[in-house]
Amino acid sequence: MPDFLRLNQGYLFKQAAGWQAQQMWCEVIAYELSFLFNVAVPPAFVSIDSSSDQAGALIELFYPYPAAKRTIRLVHAADFMQRNFAGGSKGRPHALRENLVICRALGAPDPLRWWARAILFDTLIGNTDRHSENWGFLIEGTQDARHFSLAPLYDNGTSLGYGTNDAKLANRWDERQMTAYLAKGHHDIGWSKNEDGPTPHLSLCVRFFTANPGLMEIAAAMLTFTNEQVDEIVEWAAQFNVPVLFQFARGRFISDQLGARRDALREALKL
Repeated sequence: MPDFLRLNQGYLFKQAAGWQAQQMWCEVIAYELSFLFNVAVPPAFVSIDSSSDQAGALIELFYPYPAAKRTIRLVHAADFMQRNFAGGSKGRPHALRENLVICRALGAPDPLRWWARAILFDTLIGNTDRHSENWGFLIEGTQDARHFSLAPLYDNGTSLGYGTNDAKLANRWDERQMTAYLAKGHHDIGWSKNEDGPTPHLSLCVRFFTANPGLMEIAAAMLTFTNEQVDEIVEWAAQFNVPVLFQFARGRFISDQLGARRDALREALKL
């Protein structure tokens, strides 16, 4: 067994197939990027199902499995939000201010700092899918004495331009193309239930940190990464010989995305 895998630990194999195949690489690269951003993300590794030769991401579960002295379980945020969802509108409203209210009501520690990192992370990787089942709580203890904490940022595949066809990446995008592409990126969450709906990545970051200037040091620290650090990650990914290849051009595209988003955030937040 490779030394980065652990005995008696549960793993999820997320298969790569069809037009969504590159999501496996987004999971793996998001994990590698988490070290640059100091964000908690479940470990994700390049893997192959030897019985089917199917490529995928092997993602470590972040609670004890299958048995441990501690009893911890994951509960999606949606389970606490069902009563607030509008009829006929699955998962909505889904808004940042209401998310914070739920976190505080459950006693999760430091929800403002957690959301500061989450919003910045999703903006940097262009994640459009942090809906109410893609974030949640780890619950430890019994019904009479339960402790809540916020789970690591899981399910990061819908990011980094995963759906962009390889043919569109053959030539490096110029600044105009990249700016237009990034402007289309939206968070799943809105600002409040009265301002519900997907919100542009940059806009939600600016609004959050303007409302919480004491957290600006988190943004400053997360935006210190260099182009060379990202290049090192994508060049590493391009070395794998697996059924779903990670092409050099896609690595360049991802590196350019991250650099452009970092620079736009620095300018918008005046860092």
